[in-house]
Formats: sequence, structure tokens, C-alpha cells
Amino acid sequence: MALTPIAHQRLKWPLILALVIIVIRIILEQLGAPESINNLFGVAWLYLILPVVFGLQIVKHGDPSPFKSLFVHVLLFGVYTRIMVAVTYMLAYAFQWSAPRFTLERGGNVGEGVTPLQGYLIIPARNALFWTVAAALVGMLIGSIAILIKRRSPAGEAA
Repeated sequence: MALTPIAHQRLKWPLILALVIIVIRIILEQLGAPESINNLFGVAWLYLILPVVFGLQIVKHGDPSPFKSLFVHVLLFGVYTRIMVAVTYMLAYAFQWSAPRFTLERGGNVGEGVTPLQGYLIIPARNALFWTVAAALVGMLIGSIAILIKRRSPAGEAA
């Protein structure tokens, strides 16, 4: 399914927001901010919010295949954000960052015994795959509910 200019616009700003969140989190982690603060700056929160936004916009624009369009949006958003996060894991391995999320014990790639293949490729790819699938599944569930509710509302019927 080719993305329309409207779909590109739908993804553009959320991806810019995700990049900003990722950069802020890295800066906070490197400055030694508490983990509770760092966790507020995670793209995983966007996987709960943006499917609703995508779903409402899809209904508003009268997409003839709203669920297919939603799937494409949440999948692409998940893939692109996880690529951005995978790069942070690669940088964490290269510079041996000490933030808890990068530790081997927490599913990261920094720790004793991690090989360059694991640190640069295997662990970031594994995490990206897991989170992309999770983002797509959760996004489809939440976004589909938003589409169904919007379609049943009087404002949705007029759209």
C-alpha cells in the first residue's frame, strides 16, 4: 500500500516527536537523571497514544480501508522508531553507557561478555523486532477501538 501525502504528514510529526523524546532521554541518562524521570521520556508511551490519533485522522479523512491504513501507520511508526532506538543501543555499546536500560541484566547490550556482534547487531535487532511487533499489536487494538468509536459517534457518521 503506497502512502498518500496525507499519510506521510500523519507520520512526519510523530516521528519528529519520537526523535526529540529519544534525544532528551539520552541527554538525561548521560546527565545521571533518576530512572523514574528517564522512563517518562520513552517512545513506548507513543505506542499507546498515537494509534488513537491515527485512527481518528483516518476516519476523519474517510479512508476506504481504515483498518488496513491503521495497520500501515502503526507498523511503520513502530519500525521507524525502533530503528532510532536501535541506533541508541549501538551507541550505548560503542561508548559503554551506564544507563540501566542498556545493561545486559535489563535486556540491553552493555556488560561483561557481550561481543561486538551482539552489541552492535543481535541485541539491538532483537529488541527492535520485539518492540515493533508489540507496537503493531497494541496499536491495532487501541487504534481499532478508536476507529469503531469514532465511526459510531454522530460526528463520525458525518465524516
